[in-house]
Amino acid sequence: MPISDFTDFDQKLAAKQADPAINLHPATLEGCAVRMADTIAYIGRDIEDAITLKLIKRADIPKSCREILGESNGSIVYTLVTDLITHSQVAAPGAPHNPATDHIGFSDEIAGVLKELKQFNYASIYLHPQTKTSMPLIKNCYETLFEFYLDCLENNGTDRAAPSDLISSMADSHLSNQTPATMTRDYIAGMTDDFFLKQAKAAGCTVPQKQ
Repeated sequence: MPISDFTDFDQKLAAKQADPAINLHPATLEGCAVRMADTIAYIGRDIEDAITLKLIKRADIPKSCREILGESNGSIVYTLVTDLITHSQVAAPGAPHNPATDHIGFSDEIAGVLKELKQFNYASIYLHPQTKTSMPLIKNCYETLFEFYLDCLENNGTDRAAPSDLISSMADSHLSNQTPATMTRDYIAGMTDDFFLKQAKAAGCTVPQKQ
């Protein structure tokens, strides 16, 4: 549900702080734009990586997606961005926001082929047998780092010094309302691939080799 004003925003924020289990979805135009940008950033990039790894060929991309979105990361990004700009409606600078009409979104046609492309990526890339070959190593890395960071938060872990940003990067409201396990999860979730592998290796894990 859209947020109508700052009072509404403050109420939702207070509710989340009081009960971290509440599941909130983007309810501002800025939040929607960030969520769309995430999809735009990874959908074509993952295809390029999969082609480099020989998981798929460019011709494997569904015909409708190639014809409408394009078949390269650059063309996919361009098509999605221009469509999003064209079909979104926002108030002019200085004008009042109208939650009943203002929105961020793709056209029906682009939304349809984007959904088809996501389904293709899941079936042909994310669930590809070769993609899963390193899963046991990655699973062990996650478990090792989770246990280490959790120990740092709960017991001032002694195996090695806790990373300086494990706590400093978190807002006070987050620290006071989240469990150590949740904070550990969020910290690991915010890592880049390279940082995750570096931390796992430092913790003594055998890490998969990046292709």
